Amino acid sequence: MTPTPLSVSTSGSTLADAAPIRLGTRASALATTQSGLVARRLEELTGRPVELVHIKTEGDVKTGSLASLGGTGVFVTALREALLDGRCDVAVHSLKDLPTTPAEGLTFVTPEREDPRDALCARDGLTLATLPHGGRVGTGSPRRAAQIRAARPDLDVVDIRGNVGTRLNRALGPDADLDAVVLAHAGLSRLGRTEVISEVLDVDVVSPAPGQGALAVEVRTADIVSDAGAPPVAPDLAEAIHLLDHRPTRLAVLAERSVLARLEAGCAAPVGAYATVSGTVLELRSVVAAVDGSEQMSRRGEALLSQDVAPEVLDTAARTLGITVAENLLADGAERLAPLSATVPEKA
Repeated sequence: MTPTPLSVSTSGSTLADAAPIRLGTRASALATTQSGLVARRLEELTGRPVELVHIKTEGDVKTGSLASLGGTGVFVTALREALLDGRCDVAVHSLKDLPTTPAEGLTFVTPEREDPRDALCARDGLTLATLPHGGRVGTGSPRRAAQIRAARPDLDVVDIRGNVGTRLNRALGPDADLDAVVLAHAGLSRLGRTEVISEVLDVDVVSPAPGQGALAVEVRTADIVSDAGAPPVAPDLAEAIHLLDHRPTRLAVLAERSVLARLEAGCAAPVGAYATVSGTVLELRSVVAAVDGSEQMSRRGEALLSQDVAPEVLDTAARTLGITVAENLLADGAERLAPLSATVPEKA
């Protein structure tokens, strides 16, 4: 596929003289905006130009709900194939789209994330509490749908697909057929569309998807890791990737994604997780909801983060916290509420 040059320049640089970095991205407005942010940062860090390479994924071609297509991984596979076969050097994903199982031969880092909360975009500035009885709310996420039904059982939650503009038009356009839609705050912020938000939903009402608001910048491991004392294949890219990684974001999303991995839950399971780092404390809350919103269960945990240990030790602490919270959910009957496939641990 022909790369699309990114029209970005750095004052006093010699970008035109350096080999370009090819950055793989989906072609949607949100994907290219997100990728453009990463591209600009890579140009600053490496002094090399970045070209966007548009990759069409299965999720861009097929219709139907995400759950029926096999989950959010449908947006990821084609980008990873492009990385592995050399059509691009870097790929940018929404982290919540990445399966929790590591991809062989690939490594990703997480820049500082945007606000991970969900946003209600409703006609006439309505909020979740003030939507009319029987109001129609659109979302393509079983997690959002379940938690909205739990908060407002009287609402009619409608499954929708499409890009951000298409979904917004369902509630705010001239031919609107819905009273509101629910979208990620981060995507609206990156697109400069926060004016359409009528309410930012509290995480205790609608818990975000694990990793929501964060980007994953993925590369071939061999390009950035030294082999037997030899320098990495792309030392400037290796250094840039290292600098892109935001430690508090990394720890928070590691904990969140470890919940999902332990529960063995995909996008069809209404599971939310939200972690924050405050000083030396990593705190995590996770929610499992019944699909129909009739019941939900939440559990919390925290881990102390020592300042004097290796990054790998902190990563392990974050993963352990996620696993512990997930096992508490399972031990208390979470599998009763949602389609999970994890083994239920014995109670102590």
